[in-house]
Amino acid sequence: MKQTFKVVGRGYPRHEAEDKVRGKAVYTDDLEFSRMVYGAILRSPYPRAKVVEIDASEARKLPGVMGILLPGDVPQKPYNCSGNPPSPLAIQDERILTDHPLHVGDRVAAVVATSPRLCEEALSLISVQYEPLTPVLDLEQATGEDSPVLHPEIGPSNIFNKIEADQGDVEKGFKASDLVLEDVFETSGIFHTCMETVACICDFSGGKDLVVWSNSQTPFQERRILSKLVGLPESRVRIIKPMMGGGFGSRQQLHNQVVGALLSRLVRRSVKIVNTREEEMVGTCVRHASKCRVKVGVSKEGLIQAFQAEVHHNCGAYATHSPIVMAAQSRKVPYRVPHYQYEGYCVYTDYPVAGAMRGYGNPQLSFAREVLVDRAARKLNMDPVEFRMKNRILPGDTVPGSPLVLQSCAVKECIEAGEAIRNRIDRNEERNFEGRRDDVVERWGMALAMHTSGASNNTGMSSAAILIHDDGSATLLTGSADMGQGSETALSQIAAEVLGISLSDVRVTAADTRHTPYETGSFASSQAYVAGHAVNAAAMDVIDQTRGALAIRYGVEAGPIVFENRRFKFEHGETSLSFKEAVSEVHFGETGTVITGRASFKARHSAPHSPPAGPKWLLTGSPTVLRFAM
Repeated sequence: MKQTFKVVGRGYPRHEAEDKVRGKAVYTDDLEFSRMVYGAILRSPYPRAKVVEIDASEARKLPGVMGILLPGDVPQKPYNCSGNPPSPLAIQDERILTDHPLHVGDRVAAVVATSPRLCEEALSLISVQYEPLTPVLDLEQATGEDSPVLHPEIGPSNIFNKIEADQGDVEKGFKASDLVLEDVFETSGIFHTCMETVACICDFSGGKDLVVWSNSQTPFQERRILSKLVGLPESRVRIIKPMMGGGFGSRQQLHNQVVGALLSRLVRRSVKIVNTREEEMVGTCVRHASKCRVKVGVSKEGLIQAFQAEVHHNCGAYATHSPIVMAAQSRKVPYRVPHYQYEGYCVYTDYPVAGAMRGYGNPQLSFAREVLVDRAARKLNMDPVEFRMKNRILPGDTVPGSPLVLQSCAVKECIEAGEAIRNRIDRNEERNFEGRRDDVVERWGMALAMHTSGASNNTGMSSAAILIHDDGSATLLTGSADMGQGSETALSQIAAEVLGISLSDVRVTAADTRHTPYETGSFASSQAYVAGHAVNAAAMDVIDQTRGALAIRYGVEAGPIVFENRRFKFEHGETSLSFKEAVSEVHFGETGTVITGRASFKARHSAPHSPPAGPKWLLTGSPTVLRFAM
């Protein structure tokens, strides 16, 4: 039976759409507070150096300069800025301010003043004597025998983490192969270029609680890290995410927030720090540059027998997400591979700091693997589409190099749909061939990649609460951070669908660590899946509570009251109430019940299930995905 939705799956303007097109959307830099001042950061012009001496005396004399922080003025406890839950892979190697900068843009000092212009003037008056050191910029140099070790406190070499994954025996697989191909592929670092630069406002003016407004994808992780760095309990740190102009992974880690917090503590005023575009390029993060040595063995029938990858990631000056990115990369092979081996190496350099970016390790190795797969298909005179279809991983298979069992995969439908589009375009172009330029050559290409929907069963967690008001409207509280992808609208649609009310009846309060429930973070394309499950379950809790309250109101058992077709119906009798009517009955009745639903969701599997289709999946309390394809 086909599921019919009233709200989900239909086109609606996003909640914030009108404010954005009318220029009324409020981003972090749009916020202004009484007595607010401004902060700025002095960044190293050298990729590697030692600070011999800093003289800030002239800057302190400048009227309007309220304070200056040098490395000796801030806690020197190392930390990891990545917005992930606590993990042994989150290596603590970064300092708030440093006298040993390891990349261009590393933080050396900070000022707070009454205007951005005065901040810049003050920075220019700080005299820093640097001892430039030979930079280590690429993987070959960093892994060479004579390379200086950038973090001797972490280990004896610049390779600071190794990730291994394997199954079977790759050498046995290569011996059994009729065709073996091997090559080395390199990818460069890529910058996210969000429309909005990193911005934060930090307020410690009261001296007790720290409030931070920032464009963060992971407010709750930001709160946890900041609380440790500034020495406050988490309950005294509040993170609020205003409107965001993009993230793509770059806002999944702290940038200037801890500096802003310490400046605010220094002057007891709210402090705003907004990156220039130049600062954004050198002072945030990039995708990992990589070197991938890959080898594939294939039988003459076109079946992959073995796959081997040795990957080095240029992680830049600090670890941030790098070991976790490498671990994620190790188990994203979309083919059946009986013999598999992966070795990944995280390497320190003085290159820009690498962090989270869309795909989280997937694009680098997928690029190398798919080029080699194309070559293998050509060598065997097989169509690349046919080759991939023959080797594709199927639901129920174990993902190569991991214990994970694939729960769903619609790659067959994707490929077939792509082939249909290709054939249609080619037929149309044949009919319109006349007049085409001889020097223009068109070719079709394809590639497969596999990525989970939801971080993982270890870290993908979300929670939601739904407050029902006396008119039957709802306020959805979610920790999910909408960075421009429309998650608040999507989650509202789920709530409205389950409750049987219109989308306009749902308001959202999101990503405020004091007023919204916990959320791991907005990353891994996970919000519709992970946060959506939490919202659905919270809405079902509302329905269950309403059934119970109606039973008390009418003096019957709750069991005979069902909610279907957007109405509460009593099994015995003709009573039928809409959601709003039911809320009015229980809210203003003798018992005066106020309904608040709540739920949390943590995925049991990294990928969604593909269960038998059923007409009431949204009303089960544990929703599942009926079909998933891209």
